[in-house]
Amino acid sequence: MSIRTNTFAKMIIVLVLLLIPILVLYGLSNRISVSVLSSEIRAMKQKDLRFLASEFDTSADNLSTMAFLLSEDIHIQELQHLPSIRTAYERNAEKSRMLERLRLLNVAERWDTQYSVIAPQQQDIVSTNPRASFDLEELKRIATSRWQYKEMKVGSRMEYRYVRHIVKPESMRDRIEQAGLVVEVSFPKDLLVKDLDSFKLGGQGDPFMVLPGEQLITNNSADLDKIEELAARMGTENILDQDSTILKLAGEQYLVHAVHIESLDGYLVDYVPLEGILQPIVRSRNLFYGSIGLLLILSLVAVYLLYQNVQRPIWLLIRNVQRLRNGEYSTRITARPNNEFSFLFERFNDMASDIDQLIHKVYAEQISTREATLKQLQSQINPHFLYNCFALIRSLARLGKKEQVMDLAMHLSKYYRYTTRTEKTTAALREELQLIESYLEIQKMHIQHLSYEIRVPDSMLGLEVPRLFLQPIVENAVIHGIEKSAADGLITITGEQWDRYNSITVEDNGVGITDERLSRLQKDILVPPTDKTGCALWNIHQRITLQFGSAASLEFAHGQSGGTAVRILWPREQIVDAEPSG
Repeated sequence: MSIRTNTFAKMIIVLVLLLIPILVLYGLSNRISVSVLSSEIRAMKQKDLRFLASEFDTSADNLSTMAFLLSEDIHIQELQHLPSIRTAYERNAEKSRMLERLRLLNVAERWDTQYSVIAPQQQDIVSTNPRASFDLEELKRIATSRWQYKEMKVGSRMEYRYVRHIVKPESMRDRIEQAGLVVEVSFPKDLLVKDLDSFKLGGQGDPFMVLPGEQLITNNSADLDKIEELAARMGTENILDQDSTILKLAGEQYLVHAVHIESLDGYLVDYVPLEGILQPIVRSRNLFYGSIGLLLILSLVAVYLLYQNVQRPIWLLIRNVQRLRNGEYSTRITARPNNEFSFLFERFNDMASDIDQLIHKVYAEQISTREATLKQLQSQINPHFLYNCFALIRSLARLGKKEQVMDLAMHLSKYYRYTTRTEKTTAALREELQLIESYLEIQKMHIQHLSYEIRVPDSMLGLEVPRLFLQPIVENAVIHGIEKSAADGLITITGEQWDRYNSITVEDNGVGITDERLSRLQKDILVPPTDKTGCALWNIHQRITLQFGSAASLEFAHGQSGGTAVRILWPREQIVDAEPSG
Protein backbone atom coordinates (compact mmCIF):
# COMPACT_ATOMS: atom_id res chain seq x y z
CA MET A 1 0.00 0.00 0.00
CA SER A 2 2.86 2.36 0.75
CA ILE A 3 4.28 1.79 -2.74
CA ARG A 4 0.93 2.59 -4.34
CA THR A 5 0.53 5.69 -2.19
CA ASN A 6 4.04 6.82 -3.07
CA THR A 7 3.36 6.38 -6.80
CA PHE A 8 0.12 8.29 -6.52
CA ALA A 9 1.86 11.10 -4.60
CA LYS A 10 4.51 11.28 -7.29
CA MET A 11 1.85 11.66 -9.95
CA ILE A 12 0.23 14.49 -7.96
CA ILE A 13 3.59 16.25 -7.65
CA VAL A 14 4.23 15.80 -11.37
CA LEU A 15 0.78 17.17 -12.16
CA VAL A 16 1.41 20.26 -10.01
CA LEU A 17 4.84 20.76 -11.58
CA LEU A 18 3.27 20.43 -15.04
CA LEU A 19 0.78 23.15 -14.24
CA ILE A 20 3.48 25.84 -14.18
CA PRO A 21 4.84 25.14 -17.69
CA ILE A 22 1.24 24.74 -18.90
CA LEU A 23 0.44 28.25 -17.79
CA VAL A 24 3.67 29.54 -19.34
CA LEU A 25 3.01 27.64 -22.52
CA TYR A 26 -0.53 28.96 -22.67
CA GLY A 27 0.78 32.48 -22.45
CA LEU A 28 3.04 31.73 -25.40
CA SER A 29 0.20 29.89 -27.10
CA ASN A 30 -2.07 32.87 -26.66
CA ARG A 31 0.50 35.05 -28.34
CA ILE A 32 0.91 32.52 -31.14
CA SER A 33 -2.88 32.25 -31.46
CA VAL A 34 -3.08 35.98 -32.03
CA SER A 35 -0.45 35.64 -34.73
CA VAL A 36 -2.09 32.58 -36.29
CA LEU A 37 -5.55 34.15 -36.23
CA SER A 38 -4.18 37.26 -37.87
CA SER A 39 -2.50 35.10 -40.50
CA GLU A 40 -5.68 33.09 -41.08
CA ILE A 41 -7.78 36.23 -41.35
CA ARG A 42 -5.22 37.61 -43.79
CA ALA A 43 -5.34 34.42 -45.84
CA MET A 44 -9.14 34.23 -45.83
CA LYS A 45 -9.56 37.90 -46.64
CA GLN A 46 -6.94 37.66 -49.36
CA LYS A 47 -8.70 34.61 -50.77
CA ASP A 48 -12.07 36.40 -50.82
CA LEU A 49 -10.48 39.46 -52.37
CA ARG A 50 -8.72 37.35 -55.01
CA PHE A 51 -12.01 35.66 -55.80
CA LEU A 52 -13.71 39.01 -56.40
CA ALA A 53 -10.74 40.17 -58.48
CA SER A 54 -10.98 36.93 -60.43
CA GLU A 55 -14.68 37.63 -61.04
CA PHE A 56 -13.78 41.05 -62.42
CA ASP A 57 -11.02 39.54 -64.58
CA THR A 58 -13.29 36.78 -65.84
CA SER A 59 -16.10 39.18 -66.72
CA ALA A 60 -13.69 41.56 -68.49
CA ASP A 61 -12.04 38.66 -70.36
CA ASN A 62 -15.45 37.33 -71.40
CA LEU A 63 -16.38 40.74 -72.78
CA SER A 64 -13.05 40.89 -74.63
CA THR A 65 -13.69 37.46 -76.09
CA MET A 66 -17.18 38.50 -77.17
CA ALA A 67 -15.70 41.56 -78.86
CA PHE A 68 -13.15 39.40 -80.70
CA LEU A 69 -15.91 37.02 -81.82
CA LEU A 70 -18.03 39.94 -83.01
CA SER A 71 -15.12 41.27 -85.05
CA GLU A 72 -14.81 37.85 -86.71
CA ASP A 73 -18.56 37.42 -87.27
CA ILE A 74 -19.29 37.49 -91.01
CA HIS A 75 -22.74 38.98 -90.36
CA ILE A 76 -21.29 41.84 -88.29
CA GLN A 77 -18.63 42.47 -90.95
CA GLU A 78 -21.44 43.22 -93.40
CA LEU A 79 -21.55 46.73 -91.87
CA GLN A 80 -18.53 47.57 -94.05
CA HIS A 81 -20.49 46.66 -97.17
CA LEU A 82 -23.86 48.26 -96.44
CA PRO A 83 -23.43 50.93 -99.15
CA SER A 84 -23.34 48.14 -101.74
CA ILE A 85 -26.84 47.01 -100.74
CA ARG A 86 -29.29 48.36 -103.23
CA THR A 87 -32.23 49.65 -101.19
CA ALA A 88 -32.47 51.61 -97.94
CA TYR A 89 -35.00 49.09 -96.67
CA GLU A 90 -32.55 46.22 -97.05
CA ARG A 91 -29.79 48.26 -95.42
CA ASN A 92 -31.99 49.05 -92.42
CA ALA A 93 -33.07 45.43 -92.17
CA GLU A 94 -29.42 44.30 -92.13
CA LYS A 95 -28.55 46.81 -89.41
CA SER A 96 -31.56 45.62 -87.40
CA ARG A 97 -30.27 42.06 -87.56
CA MET A 98 -26.85 43.21 -86.38
CA LEU A 99 -28.41 45.14 -83.51
CA GLU A 100 -30.41 42.09 -82.49
CA ARG A 101 -27.19 40.01 -82.27
CA LEU A 102 -25.58 42.68 -80.10
CA ARG A 103 -28.57 42.78 -77.77
CA LEU A 104 -28.57 39.00 -77.41
CA LEU A 105 -24.92 39.11 -76.36
CA ASN A 106 -25.70 41.84 -73.84
CA VAL A 107 -28.51 39.78 -72.28
CA ALA A 108 -26.23 36.73 -71.94
CA GLU A 109 -23.54 38.59 -69.96
CA ARG A 110 -23.44 39.11 -66.18
CA TRP A 111 -22.79 42.82 -66.66
CA ASP A 112 -24.97 45.34 -68.52
CA THR A 113 -22.63 46.12 -71.39
CA GLN A 114 -22.73 48.54 -74.31
CA TYR A 115 -21.66 47.02 -77.64
CA SER A 116 -21.03 49.21 -80.69
CA VAL A 117 -19.90 48.14 -84.16
CA ILE A 118 -18.41 51.03 -86.17
CA ALA A 119 -17.42 51.23 -89.83
CA PRO A 120 -15.19 54.37 -89.97
CA GLN A 121 -14.85 54.43 -93.75
CA GLN A 122 -18.65 54.34 -94.18
CA GLN A 123 -19.15 56.63 -91.14
CA ASP A 124 -21.78 54.22 -89.85
CA ILE A 125 -22.47 52.66 -86.44
CA VAL A 126 -24.70 49.98 -84.89
CA SER A 127 -24.94 50.12 -81.09
CA THR A 128 -26.98 48.78 -78.17
CA ASN A 129 -27.14 52.44 -77.08
CA PRO A 130 -29.97 53.94 -79.13
CA ARG A 131 -28.49 57.44 -78.68
CA ALA A 132 -25.08 56.51 -80.07
CA SER A 133 -23.96 58.23 -83.27
CA PHE A 134 -20.82 58.14 -85.36
CA ASP A 135 -18.18 60.58 -84.08
CA LEU A 136 -14.71 60.02 -85.53
CA GLU A 137 -12.93 62.48 -83.24
CA GLU A 138 -14.51 60.94 -80.16
CA LEU A 139 -13.52 57.49 -81.41
CA LYS A 140 -9.90 58.59 -81.89
CA ARG A 141 -9.82 60.12 -78.43
CA ILE A 142 -11.00 57.05 -76.53
CA ALA A 143 -9.64 54.28 -78.80
CA THR A 144 -7.67 51.73 -76.74
CA SER A 145 -6.46 48.18 -77.33
CA ARG A 146 -6.93 47.19 -73.68
CA TRP A 147 -9.39 47.96 -70.93
CA GLN A 148 -9.09 51.57 -69.73
CA TYR A 149 -11.22 53.73 -67.46
CA LYS A 150 -12.05 56.79 -69.53
CA GLU A 151 -14.55 59.59 -69.69
CA MET A 152 -16.54 59.00 -72.86
CA LYS A 153 -19.61 60.43 -74.51
CA VAL A 154 -22.82 58.45 -73.91
CA GLY A 155 -25.61 60.07 -75.81
CA SER A 156 -25.59 63.76 -74.87
CA ARG A 157 -23.64 63.42 -71.62
CA MET A 158 -20.11 62.46 -70.52
CA GLU A 159 -19.65 59.41 -68.34
CA TYR A 160 -16.71 57.45 -66.92
CA ARG A 161 -16.70 53.89 -68.26
CA TYR A 162 -14.32 51.01 -68.87
CA VAL A 163 -13.88 50.73 -72.63
CA ARG A 164 -11.96 48.59 -75.14
CA HIS A 165 -11.77 48.52 -78.95
CA ILE A 166 -11.09 45.71 -81.42
CA VAL A 167 -9.86 47.10 -84.76
CA LYS A 168 -10.03 45.17 -88.03
CA PRO A 169 -7.51 45.03 -89.49
CA GLU A 170 -5.25 45.48 -86.45
CA SER A 171 -2.65 47.32 -88.54
CA MET A 172 -5.10 50.24 -88.89
CA ARG A 173 -5.25 50.94 -85.14
CA ASP A 174 -3.08 54.07 -85.52
CA ARG A 175 -5.13 55.14 -88.56
CA ILE A 176 -8.50 54.22 -87.24
CA GLU A 177 -10.35 56.35 -89.78
CA GLN A 178 -9.13 53.88 -92.46
CA ALA A 179 -10.08 50.76 -90.49
CA GLY A 180 -12.64 48.42 -91.96
CA LEU A 181 -14.41 47.67 -88.70
CA VAL A 182 -14.16 48.71 -85.04
CA VAL A 183 -15.91 46.82 -82.24
CA GLU A 184 -16.33 48.92 -79.09
CA VAL A 185 -17.36 47.34 -75.79
CA SER A 186 -17.80 49.33 -72.57
CA PHE A 187 -19.46 49.14 -69.18
CA PRO A 188 -20.09 51.76 -66.43
CA LYS A 189 -18.43 51.81 -63.03
CA ASP A 190 -21.85 51.20 -61.44
CA LEU A 191 -21.45 47.50 -62.22
CA LEU A 192 -18.20 47.39 -60.22
CA VAL A 193 -19.81 49.38 -57.40
CA LYS A 194 -22.64 46.85 -57.24
CA ASP A 195 -20.16 43.97 -56.86
CA LEU A 196 -18.27 45.92 -54.19
CA ASP A 197 -21.53 46.41 -52.29
CA SER A 198 -22.28 42.68 -52.47
CA PHE A 199 -18.77 41.84 -51.25
CA LYS A 200 -19.16 44.18 -48.29
CA LEU A 201 -22.41 42.59 -47.07
CA GLY A 202 -21.90 40.50 -43.93
CA GLY A 203 -18.26 41.57 -43.43
CA GLN A 204 -16.28 44.20 -41.57
CA GLY A 205 -14.37 45.41 -44.61
CA ASP A 206 -14.80 48.44 -46.84
CA PRO A 207 -13.67 47.42 -50.37
CA PHE A 208 -12.73 49.87 -53.10
CA MET A 209 -10.67 50.03 -56.31
CA VAL A 210 -7.59 52.13 -57.05
CA LEU A 211 -6.98 52.97 -60.71
CA PRO A 212 -4.04 54.64 -62.48
CA GLY A 213 -3.91 58.36 -61.83
CA GLU A 214 -5.16 57.82 -58.23
CA GLN A 215 -8.76 57.42 -59.40
CA LEU A 216 -11.04 55.61 -56.92
CA ILE A 217 -14.14 53.45 -57.30
CA THR A 218 -15.85 52.90 -53.92
CA ASN A 219 -18.90 51.05 -52.67
CA ASN A 220 -22.04 53.05 -51.95
CA SER A 221 -21.61 52.97 -48.16
CA ALA A 222 -17.86 53.61 -48.08
CA ASP A 223 -16.09 55.66 -45.40
CA LEU A 224 -14.65 58.21 -47.81
CA ASP A 225 -12.44 59.94 -45.22
CA LYS A 226 -10.60 56.74 -44.35
CA ILE A 227 -10.41 55.62 -47.96
CA GLU A 228 -8.94 58.96 -49.07
CA GLU A 229 -6.41 58.84 -46.22
CA LEU A 230 -5.50 55.26 -47.13
CA ALA A 231 -5.26 56.08 -50.85
CA ALA A 232 -2.96 59.04 -50.09
CA ARG A 233 -0.58 56.74 -48.20
CA MET A 234 -0.54 53.98 -50.81
CA GLY A 235 1.99 55.64 -53.07
CA THR A 236 4.45 56.48 -50.27
CA GLU A 237 4.24 53.23 -48.25
CA ASN A 238 4.16 50.68 -51.14
CA ILE A 239 0.90 49.15 -49.91
CA LEU A 240 -0.07 47.97 -53.39
CA ASP A 241 3.16 45.96 -53.69
CA GLN A 242 2.18 43.78 -50.68
CA ASP A 243 -0.65 41.27 -50.28
CA SER A 244 -1.46 42.65 -46.83
CA THR A 245 -0.13 45.14 -44.28
CA ILE A 246 -1.17 46.79 -41.00
CA LEU A 247 -1.78 50.54 -40.95
CA LYS A 248 -3.05 53.01 -38.39
CA LEU A 249 -5.98 55.10 -39.60
CA ALA A 250 -7.77 57.66 -37.41
CA GLY A 251 -6.05 56.27 -34.30
CA GLU A 252 -7.09 52.65 -34.95
CA GLN A 253 -5.12 49.76 -36.48
CA TYR A 254 -6.44 48.22 -39.70
CA LEU A 255 -5.45 45.18 -41.72
CA VAL A 256 -5.18 46.31 -45.36
CA HIS A 257 -5.28 43.88 -48.32
CA ALA A 258 -4.58 44.65 -51.98
CA VAL A 259 -5.01 42.46 -55.10
CA HIS A 260 -4.07 43.44 -58.64
CA ILE A 261 -6.81 43.17 -61.28
CA GLU A 262 -4.73 42.53 -64.37
CA SER A 263 -7.36 42.94 -67.07
CA LEU A 264 -8.71 46.24 -65.67
CA ASP A 265 -5.25 47.61 -64.76
CA GLY A 266 -6.25 48.45 -61.20
CA TYR A 267 -6.05 47.25 -57.61
CA LEU A 268 -8.82 45.89 -55.40
CA VAL A 269 -8.25 47.08 -51.80
CA ASP A 270 -10.03 46.19 -48.55
CA TYR A 271 -9.32 47.06 -44.91
CA VAL A 272 -10.72 45.66 -41.64
CA PRO A 273 -10.23 46.74 -37.97
CA LEU A 274 -7.85 44.50 -35.96
CA GLU A 275 -9.68 45.02 -32.65
CA GLY A 276 -12.76 43.13 -33.79
CA ILE A 277 -10.63 40.28 -35.13
CA LEU A 278 -8.75 39.65 -31.85
CA GLN A 279 -11.76 39.87 -29.52
CA PRO A 280 -12.41 36.07 -29.48
CA ILE A 281 -8.80 35.44 -28.36
CA VAL A 282 -9.27 37.68 -25.30
CA ARG A 283 -12.47 35.89 -24.27
CA SER A 284 -10.80 32.53 -24.77
CA ARG A 285 -7.87 33.52 -22.52
CA ASN A 286 -10.15 34.56 -19.64
CA LEU A 287 -12.18 31.37 -19.95
CA PHE A 288 -9.02 29.26 -19.85
CA TYR A 289 -7.67 30.72 -16.62
CA GLY A 290 -11.04 30.22 -14.90
CA SER A 291 -11.43 26.64 -15.98
CA ILE A 292 -7.83 25.54 -15.36
CA GLY A 293 -8.33 25.62 -11.55
CA LEU A 294 -11.48 23.50 -11.69
CA LEU A 295 -9.90 21.04 -14.07
CA LEU A 296 -6.87 20.63 -11.78
CA ILE A 297 -9.05 19.51 -8.84
CA LEU A 298 -11.02 17.05 -10.97
CA SER A 299 -7.88 15.69 -12.59
CA LEU A 300 -6.36 14.76 -9.20
CA VAL A 301 -9.36 12.51 -8.53
CA ALA A 302 -9.22 10.93 -11.96
CA VAL A 303 -5.47 10.48 -12.30
CA TYR A 304 -5.14 7.38 -10.15
CA LEU A 305 -8.06 5.56 -11.76
CA LEU A 306 -6.83 6.50 -15.22
CA TYR A 307 -3.37 5.22 -14.46
CA GLN A 308 -4.53 1.83 -13.29
CA ASN A 309 -7.32 1.22 -15.77
CA VAL A 310 -6.15 3.10 -18.86
CA GLN A 311 -2.46 3.98 -18.84
CA ARG A 312 -1.06 0.52 -18.21
CA PRO A 313 -3.29 -1.24 -20.78
CA ILE A 314 -2.42 1.48 -23.32
CA TRP A 315 1.31 0.91 -22.86
CA LEU A 316 0.75 -2.81 -23.26
CA LEU A 317 -1.13 -2.16 -26.49
CA ILE A 318 1.55 0.28 -27.77
CA ARG A 319 4.36 -2.20 -27.06
CA ASN A 320 2.65 -4.94 -29.07
CA VAL A 321 1.74 -2.54 -31.89
CA GLN A 322 5.42 -1.63 -32.12
CA ARG A 323 6.31 -5.30 -32.40
CA LEU A 324 3.73 -5.67 -35.15
CA ARG A 325 5.21 -2.65 -36.92
CA ASN A 326 8.66 -4.23 -36.79
CA GLY A 327 7.34 -7.27 -38.66
CA GLU A 328 6.57 -9.61 -35.75
CA TYR A 329 3.16 -10.63 -37.11
CA SER A 330 2.94 -13.58 -34.66
CA THR A 331 2.72 -11.22 -31.64
CA ARG A 332 -0.38 -11.60 -29.42
CA ILE A 333 -1.67 -9.92 -26.24
CA THR A 334 -2.41 -12.47 -23.48
CA ALA A 335 -3.55 -10.06 -20.73
CA ARG A 336 -7.29 -9.91 -20.00
CA PRO A 337 -8.19 -6.74 -18.02
CA ASN A 338 -11.73 -6.61 -16.72
CA ASN A 339 -12.77 -3.54 -18.78
CA GLU A 340 -13.18 -2.29 -22.34
CA PHE A 341 -9.55 -3.06 -23.16
CA SER A 342 -10.42 -6.76 -23.28
CA PHE A 343 -12.37 -6.08 -26.47
CA LEU A 344 -9.47 -4.04 -27.94
CA PHE A 345 -6.95 -6.78 -27.15
CA GLU A 346 -9.15 -9.40 -28.84
CA ARG A 347 -9.54 -7.21 -31.91
CA PHE A 348 -5.76 -6.59 -31.95
CA ASN A 349 -5.11 -10.32 -32.00
CA ASP A 350 -7.61 -10.75 -34.86
CA MET A 351 -6.01 -7.87 -36.74
CA ALA A 352 -2.50 -9.32 -36.38
CA SER A 353 -3.65 -12.62 -37.86
CA ASP A 354 -5.30 -10.83 -40.82
CA ILE A 355 -2.41 -8.49 -41.68
CA ASP A 356 -0.20 -11.20 -43.18
CA GLN A 357 -2.97 -12.24 -45.57
CA LEU A 358 -3.78 -8.63 -46.47
CA ILE A 359 -0.15 -7.84 -47.32
CA HIS A 360 -0.10 -10.45 -50.06
CA LYS A 361 -3.44 -9.19 -51.42
CA VAL A 362 -2.23 -5.55 -51.53
CA TYR A 363 0.86 -6.45 -53.55
CA ALA A 364 -1.28 -8.32 -56.07
CA GLU A 365 -3.81 -5.47 -56.33
CA GLN A 366 -1.17 -2.77 -56.88
CA ILE A 367 -0.40 -4.16 -60.32
CA SER A 368 -4.03 -4.04 -61.48
CA THR A 369 -4.54 -0.63 -59.78
CA ARG A 370 -1.66 0.87 -61.79
CA GLU A 371 -3.26 -0.33 -65.02
CA ALA A 372 -6.71 0.94 -64.01
CA THR A 373 -5.23 4.32 -63.05
CA LEU A 374 -3.74 4.74 -66.53
CA LYS A 375 -7.08 4.04 -68.20
CA GLN A 376 -8.94 6.31 -65.78
CA LEU A 377 -6.52 9.17 -66.43
CA GLN A 378 -6.85 8.64 -70.19
CA SER A 379 -10.65 8.82 -69.96
CA GLN A 380 -10.46 12.34 -68.49
CA ILE A 381 -9.58 13.84 -71.90
CA ASN A 382 -12.34 16.37 -72.52
CA PRO A 383 -14.14 15.90 -75.88
CA HIS A 384 -16.04 19.18 -75.58
CA PHE A 385 -14.91 20.44 -78.97
CA LEU A 386 -17.07 17.75 -80.66
CA TYR A 387 -20.06 20.05 -80.24
CA ASN A 388 -18.21 22.88 -81.97
CA CYS A 389 -17.37 20.51 -84.84
CA PHE A 390 -21.04 19.65 -85.35
CA ALA A 391 -21.90 23.33 -85.37
CA LEU A 392 -19.13 23.98 -87.92
CA ILE A 393 -20.34 21.13 -90.16
CA ARG A 394 -23.84 22.63 -90.04
CA SER A 395 -22.52 26.06 -91.00
CA LEU A 396 -20.39 24.71 -93.86
CA ALA A 397 -23.28 22.63 -95.16
CA ARG A 398 -25.54 25.68 -95.06
CA LEU A 399 -22.94 27.59 -97.11
CA GLY A 400 -22.74 24.73 -99.63
CA LYS A 401 -19.04 23.99 -98.97
CA LYS A 402 -19.25 20.29 -99.70
CA GLU A 403 -15.51 19.58 -99.94
CA GLN A 404 -14.81 21.21 -96.58
CA VAL A 405 -17.65 19.26 -94.98
CA MET A 406 -16.16 16.02 -96.35
CA ASP A 407 -12.66 16.95 -95.10
CA LEU A 408 -13.98 17.91 -91.69
CA ALA A 409 -15.96 14.68 -91.39
CA MET A 410 -12.87 12.66 -92.38
CA HIS A 411 -10.62 14.36 -89.82
CA LEU A 412 -13.29 14.10 -87.13
CA SER A 413 -13.67 10.39 -87.88
CA LYS A 414 -9.89 9.85 -87.56
CA TYR A 415 -9.81 11.86 -84.36
CA TYR A 416 -12.52 9.90 -82.56
CA ARG A 417 -11.43 6.55 -83.96
CA TYR A 418 -8.13 7.14 -82.19
CA THR A 419 -9.41 8.70 -78.94
CA THR A 420 -12.05 6.02 -78.30
CA ARG A 421 -9.61 3.10 -78.45
CA THR A 422 -9.10 2.18 -74.78
CA GLU A 423 -7.78 -1.36 -75.16
CA LYS A 424 -4.21 -0.05 -75.08
CA THR A 425 -2.82 2.79 -72.96
CA THR A 426 0.10 3.61 -75.28
CA ALA A 427 0.61 4.30 -78.98
CA ALA A 428 3.41 5.08 -81.40
CA LEU A 429 4.33 8.76 -81.58
CA ARG A 430 3.49 8.59 -85.29
CA GLU A 431 -0.17 7.83 -84.45
CA GLU A 432 -0.27 10.61 -81.88
CA LEU A 433 1.02 13.13 -84.45
CA GLN A 434 -1.55 11.95 -86.99
CA LEU A 435 -4.22 12.67 -84.37
CA ILE A 436 -2.77 16.16 -83.86
CA GLU A 437 -2.83 16.81 -87.62
CA SER A 438 -6.52 15.83 -87.76
CA TYR A 439 -7.30 18.05 -84.76
CA LEU A 440 -5.45 21.06 -86.20
CA GLU A 441 -7.01 20.62 -89.63
CA ILE A 442 -10.42 20.78 -87.93
CA GLN A 443 -9.40 23.90 -86.02
CA LYS A 444 -8.07 25.54 -89.21
CA MET A 445 -11.57 25.40 -90.63
CA HIS A 446 -12.84 27.19 -87.53
CA ILE A 447 -9.95 29.66 -87.11
CA GLN A 448 -8.98 31.15 -90.46
CA HIS A 449 -5.68 32.63 -89.28
CA LEU A 450 -4.31 29.36 -87.84
CA SER A 451 -1.41 27.38 -89.32
CA TYR A 452 0.94 24.73 -87.93
CA GLU A 453 4.27 22.99 -88.46
CA ILE A 454 5.34 19.55 -87.23
CA ARG A 455 9.09 18.90 -87.15
CA VAL A 456 9.74 15.50 -85.58
CA PRO A 457 12.68 13.30 -86.74
CA ASP A 458 11.89 9.87 -88.19
CA SER A 459 13.87 8.21 -85.40
CA MET A 460 11.20 9.30 -82.89
CA LEU A 461 8.09 8.28 -84.82
CA GLY A 462 8.11 4.71 -83.51
CA LEU A 463 8.50 5.62 -79.82
CA GLU A 464 5.78 4.28 -77.51
CA VAL A 465 4.11 7.17 -75.67
CA PRO A 466 0.91 7.57 -73.58
CA ARG A 467 -2.15 7.95 -75.74
CA LEU A 468 -3.53 11.49 -76.02
CA PHE A 469 -0.57 13.07 -74.22
CA LEU A 470 -0.13 15.85 -76.82
CA GLN A 471 -3.73 16.70 -77.74
CA PRO A 472 -4.64 18.64 -74.53
CA ILE A 473 -1.47 20.74 -74.86
CA VAL A 474 -2.20 21.59 -78.51
CA GLU A 475 -5.83 22.34 -77.58
CA ASN A 476 -4.68 24.77 -74.87
CA ALA A 477 -2.36 26.46 -77.40
CA VAL A 478 -5.29 26.95 -79.79
CA ILE A 479 -7.89 28.08 -77.25
CA HIS A 480 -5.75 30.14 -74.88
CA GLY A 481 -3.07 31.32 -77.28
CA ILE A 482 -4.23 31.58 -80.90
CA GLU A 483 -7.96 32.28 -80.49
CA LYS A 484 -7.28 35.27 -78.22
CA SER A 485 -4.83 36.83 -80.66
CA ALA A 486 -5.90 38.86 -83.66
CA ALA A 487 -2.63 38.15 -85.50
CA ASP A 488 -1.88 35.14 -87.69
CA GLY A 489 -1.47 32.11 -85.44
CA LEU A 490 1.26 29.47 -85.77
CA ILE A 491 1.62 26.28 -83.71
CA THR A 492 4.96 24.49 -83.95
CA ILE A 493 5.51 20.91 -82.72
CA THR A 494 9.19 20.02 -82.49
CA GLY A 495 10.79 16.71 -81.53
CA GLU A 496 14.38 16.37 -80.31
CA GLN A 497 16.64 13.60 -78.99
CA TRP A 498 19.74 13.80 -76.83
CA ASP A 499 21.99 11.18 -75.32
CA ARG A 500 19.63 10.41 -72.44
CA TYR A 501 16.33 12.15 -73.19
CA ASN A 502 13.58 12.58 -75.76
CA SER A 503 11.51 15.73 -75.91
CA ILE A 504 8.44 17.12 -77.68
CA THR A 505 7.86 20.89 -77.60
CA VAL A 506 4.52 22.55 -78.46
CA GLU A 507 4.90 26.31 -79.07
CA ASP A 508 2.43 28.95 -80.19
CA ASN A 509 2.81 32.62 -81.11
CA GLY A 510 -0.39 33.65 -79.33
CA VAL A 511 -1.01 36.13 -76.54
CA GLY A 512 1.36 34.39 -74.10
CA ILE A 513 1.11 34.24 -70.30
CA THR A 514 2.71 36.00 -67.36
CA ASP A 515 5.64 34.74 -65.28
CA GLU A 516 3.26 34.32 -62.35
CA ARG A 517 0.95 32.13 -64.43
CA LEU A 518 3.91 30.02 -65.64
CA SER A 519 5.00 29.44 -62.06
CA ARG A 520 1.46 28.57 -61.00
CA LEU A 521 1.09 26.05 -63.86
CA GLN A 522 4.33 24.33 -62.85
CA LYS A 523 2.96 23.95 -59.30
CA ASP A 524 -0.58 22.94 -60.30
CA ILE A 525 0.55 19.81 -62.18
CA LEU A 526 2.01 18.41 -58.96
CA VAL A 527 -1.27 18.37 -57.00
CA PRO A 528 -4.60 16.66 -57.83
CA PRO A 529 -7.08 18.96 -59.61
CA THR A 530 -9.98 20.65 -57.84
CA ASP A 531 -13.28 22.19 -59.04
CA LYS A 532 -11.44 25.45 -59.74
CA THR A 533 -8.46 24.02 -61.60
CA GLY A 534 -8.29 22.04 -64.81
CA CYS A 535 -7.20 18.37 -64.93
CA ALA A 536 -5.71 18.06 -68.45
CA LEU A 537 -2.11 19.10 -67.65
CA TRP A 538 -2.16 17.21 -64.36
CA ASN A 539 -3.45 14.21 -66.31
CA ILE A 540 -0.53 14.37 -68.77
CA HIS A 541 2.03 14.75 -65.98
CA GLN A 542 0.59 11.73 -64.15
CA ARG A 543 0.64 9.53 -67.22
CA ILE A 544 4.19 10.33 -68.35
CA THR A 545 5.52 9.76 -64.83
CA LEU A 546 3.59 6.49 -64.55
CA GLN A 547 5.04 5.26 -67.86
CA PHE A 548 8.57 6.72 -67.79
CA GLY A 549 9.22 7.27 -64.07
CA SER A 550 10.06 10.34 -62.01
CA ALA A 551 12.69 11.48 -64.52
CA ALA A 552 9.92 12.48 -66.95
CA SER A 553 8.70 16.07 -66.67
CA LEU A 554 6.28 18.65 -68.07
CA GLU A 555 7.82 22.14 -68.41
CA PHE A 556 6.38 25.57 -69.29
CA ALA A 557 8.22 28.58 -70.72
CA HIS A 558 7.75 31.72 -72.80
CA GLY A 559 7.91 30.99 -76.51
CA GLN A 560 10.50 32.60 -78.78
CA SER A 561 7.71 34.18 -80.83
CA GLY A 562 5.98 35.72 -77.82
CA GLY A 563 3.52 32.93 -77.04
CA THR A 564 3.84 29.92 -74.76
CA ALA A 565 6.02 26.82 -75.06
CA VAL A 566 5.25 23.49 -73.34
CA ARG A 567 7.87 20.74 -73.38
CA ILE A 568 7.44 17.05 -72.49
CA LEU A 569 10.74 15.42 -71.49
CA TRP A 570 11.21 11.69 -70.83
CA PRO A 571 14.20 9.30 -70.51
CA ARG A 572 15.53 7.72 -73.66
CA GLU A 573 15.47 4.13 -72.44
CA GLN A 574 15.64 2.64 -75.90
CA ILE A 575 15.62 3.82 -79.51
CA VAL A 576 12.75 2.50 -81.61
CA ASP A 577 13.33 2.83 -85.36
CA ALA A 578 10.58 4.28 -87.49
CA GLU A 579 8.72 1.99 -89.83
CA PRO A 580 9.93 2.24 -93.42
CA SER A 581 7.83 4.52 -95.56
CA GLY A 582 6.15 3.43 -98.76
